[in-house]
Amino acid sequence: MLKLLNARKQARRGFTLIELLVVIAIIAVLIGLLLPAVQKVREAAARMSCQNNLKQIALASHNYESAYGVFPPGLVVNPTNLQAGMSAGNQSLLGVLAEILPYIEQGNAYNLIPSAMFQPTYSSLWWGSISLGATAPGITAARTVIKSYLCPSDGDQFNQQYGVFIGLVIDQYNSTFYGFYNANGGNAAGGGSSPNPPAGRSNYIGCAGAFGPTFQPYGGIYFLDSKTSIVSITDGTSNTIAFGETLGGTDTGPRDYSLTWAGAGSMPLYWGLPKPSNWYNFSSKHTDIIQFAYADGSVRHLRKGVGTTPYSADWVALQSAGGISDGNIINFDLIGGN
Repeated sequence: MLKLLNARKQARRGFTLIELLVVIAIIAVLIGLLLPAVQKVREAAARMSCQNNLKQIALASHNYESAYGVFPPGLVVNPTNLQAGMSAGNQSLLGVLAEILPYIEQGNAYNLIPSAMFQPTYSSLWWGSISLGATAPGITAARTVIKSYLCPSDGDQFNQQYGVFIGLVIDQYNSTFYGFYNANGGNAAGGGSSPNPPAGRSNYIGCAGAFGPTFQPYGGIYFLDSKTSIVSITDGTSNTIAFGETLGGTDTGPRDYSLTWAGAGSMPLYWGLPKPSNWYNFSSKHTDIIQFAYADGSVRHLRKGVGTTPYSADWVALQSAGGISDGNIINFDLIGGN
């Protein structure tokens, strides 16, 4: 009898099917509760890393200013060609991020670029002839993938942080340039065959204000052949945007375009920060915000969706944040800066 009772006790130590299902359901609920928290922690870490990238870029521009007395040019161009209808073919078109390479511990990439390319009198594009593609010395340097030019929230799109070059766009005020890549590897208007492998991309670009120096009173720090000094930022460096995030393409669905760091010049604020964004807007993969580095080296975010209606209160606040000498008192509550 005693052996029979012990056998019954041992037989009842297992779980029934219902008990197993209950345990599985509890685990599923816990995972459902924890997953959003894990995603939030991951995004917070990516946002902090992105913030640090912007700070390093802003501080590098200050080191450049200490060495040369002015902030680096938004894009290297020949000043004699700064007229309507200027030809892109006889320009260097290296962007501001190429100029500050030595100040973010990227001297090796900087040294690959022929020094003459940093001179406005240089008369050949940094990527060389599109038909020659991969043999151009600028392309060789630009293939370097620079981690501090990439926002972690954007992921490893475009063939592991690369894209396919298609050309540059000049805005209607001849004040800003953007170096673009096509995610699908095809061609586009103003483009041509792509270098292979293509150049490294960037999530950051200089701020031109509303539309560069010709759109007053909201001219920004960076534009074609810009030479902005600290003393010319009369609105105060803590009130003036220097750099911001951009995807260089759509922020929903498959990406159409991205930026190359070698050709990233400056982005206008005129069209605001729409949600969803376009290739010509500052934008990000962060939830509801876009991060900006100010001229004093601080990094703050602005809300997506603000400043999209010209001359509205939030539009004026946004343009004032981008301008260096508009004299306006900025109501950051309207655009979400903190």
